[in-house]
Amino acid sequence: MRLNHIRDLAVETALASGHTFLSAASGLVVRGDHLFVIGDDVNCLAWFALDDSAPGKLVRLIEGDLPRDAAQRKRAKPDFEILVALPGAGVGRLLVLGSGSTSTRMRGAIVDLSALGEGPGVRHLDLRPLFASLAPLVAEINLEGAVLWGDRLLLFNRGNMQFPASHILEVSLAAVVEGGSVTVSLRAELSLPMVSGVPLSVTDACALDNGHILLSAVAEATADSYTDGALLGAAIAELDWHFNLLAVQPLDPPIKVEGIAALAAEDGLHLLCVTDSDDPARASALYGGGFPMRG
Repeated sequence: MRLNHIRDLAVETALASGHTFLSAASGLVVRGDHLFVIGDDVNCLAWFALDDSAPGKLVRLIEGDLPRDAAQRKRAKPDFEILVALPGAGVGRLLVLGSGSTSTRMRGAIVDLSALGEGPGVRHLDLRPLFASLAPLVAEINLEGAVLWGDRLLLFNRGNMQFPASHILEVSLAAVVEGGSVTVSLRAELSLPMVSGVPLSVTDACALDNGHILLSAVAEATADSYTDGALLGAAIAELDWHFNLLAVQPLDPPIKVEGIAALAAEDGLHLLCVTDSDDPARASALYGGGFPMRG
């Protein structure tokens, strides 16, 4: 599958890295005429107009500043990996979730889009109950994607070289959003193809109108959920509504896609993707391309 570069993700205000661009984009939602993006090494949400290339605006999700030093920032960051548009009338709300891969990464937020430009419109979430329920079900926690499934939330836990399988988990959306007791169940284990001996593992997910699910996946040479590794391949995979793997489309170029959104178009399905450069001095980018759907 061919992806075309659309724009770099420049922003109006300098981030913790000192640069005026996202360098670790990790989640993507399209809502109306805007594109919303989270990064895994920042404490804010960025939003962009779809119809121009002006720098994005920022909404702070967590108070305080992250360290300028990249290694210190990696230890302290909230590691926001998941961005989901919540159901409801009006402009809507976004759900932000951390990966849970360390104790500092068990935070989340609800963002009220109607409050953009007027006030914070952010409600913080303590995700420790979620991850306590999830921990016995997977070998290593590293949530990277989620989709709505009726009144449930499907969570996608990323694998690595030591634990190659990615997992699909299910939880009540209300339990996550409203707090209180959380019960997580394991729905499926995904074994994606290998690239040069390294497994493809899930980095994001989006649901389609026909009930199918698209996954972004990368083959990254790392044996844990903390350390970055060499990128050996990337793909978009399609699951049916029973979580059966229908197709795997290798990406050309093989870039590290960490956020995806699907838009219906007259000529078929159009996919938007954002990338994690794994380098604070390089901008994340928005890419687009057509996806060849299965029946």
